[in-house]
Amino acid sequence: MYSVVAERLVRLILEADYRPLTDHEQAEVNESKQYLKNFYWEKEKLSAMSYIAYTTEDYEWQHEICSEVEKLKGE
Repeated sequence: MYSVVAERLVRLILEADYRPLTDHEQAEVNESKQYLKNFYWEKEKLSAMSYIAYTTEDYEWQHEICSEVEKLKGE
């Protein structure tokens, strides 16, 4: 899902260099930006949690976190 949203956002931004975006397209830009903000917030949170799991040698928790990262990325 991430790559689809990111690609659409890039296409809309590039299109805006040539013509004004429609209201619908502008709404897509705003929704895409919010999706990506949420995605990166979650990814960074999981990364921090993974580091804590690693430093505390809680490998079971770290494995669970890695699974969550894979789900987030759509793998």
